[in-house]
Amino acid sequence: MKLRYITCSDPRQHNSIASIINLSHLPHAEIAVQCHPSKMTTGMPRNIWFNQLLHAAIEQRYMNLAIHINAEWANDICTNGNIPNIVYNWIQMERIHNKPLIQRIQLNMSKATAANINAGNLAQIIHDFKHTEFILQYNDNTKDAVEKLHQTGAKFSLLFDASGGNGVSPNNWQKPIYETHPMGYSGGLSPENIMQNLDKINAVAGDATIWIDAEGKLKSQTLFDEKPLFDVELAKAYVRRANLWQKTH
Repeated sequence: MKLRYITCSDPRQHNSIASIINLSHLPHAEIAVQCHPSKMTTGMPRNIWFNQLLHAAIEQRYMNLAIHINAEWANDICTNGNIPNIVYNWIQMERIHNKPLIQRIQLNMSKATAANINAGNLAQIIHDFKHTEFILQYNDNTKDAVEKLHQTGAKFSLLFDASGGNGVSPNNWQKPIYETHPMGYSGGLSPENIMQNLDKINAVAGDATIWIDAEGKLKSQTLFDEKPLFDVELAKAYVRRANLWQKTH
């Protein structure tokens, strides 16, 4: 098993741009920003911060950058085949050599969105943005929608997270679902347990090239908010230990 990306999810405006750029320089590190319309509409603090990050990232030749699209924006894309203008502008941005600035887009479908997916329209979007990797979560709520999209022949990737974003590691990790769709793994991953979980994922993934995605366990209490927020030092520890696992396997 090989690691494509070691994804660090949900940095926010309390994180300095310089610290996020520094984190992105670690081998295989990917920065994934959660894009929720209630927090990322034009003019909101997180939107301003994200646009600053995007413009800083243009100068970073090898920075791996992803966005995770949520709520109404994800629903509009998956059921109506319509990319909201604000999201469209982000994914149109390019760095040198005409490469997309945002390399991967994860569509976080709610149960209702998954039930109403328009697979044909979504497949057309994926086709139109052929240089961008689209990711769908794979769990009990989305697996039927995933199968519908698979039947269109669209090229997309899957993130296995049985806990549905609740940060719980499964007793048994999922084997790759389709040979033609790359797969990632998420759920309760932390700096403390990443090496043990990679052993377990390796046991089912075989020779596959996969990625891992951590969010909740990369957060700690700060002075900026009542809730724990993204901690760059925890993220660095997670990335370094995942890379150590890769080096020793």
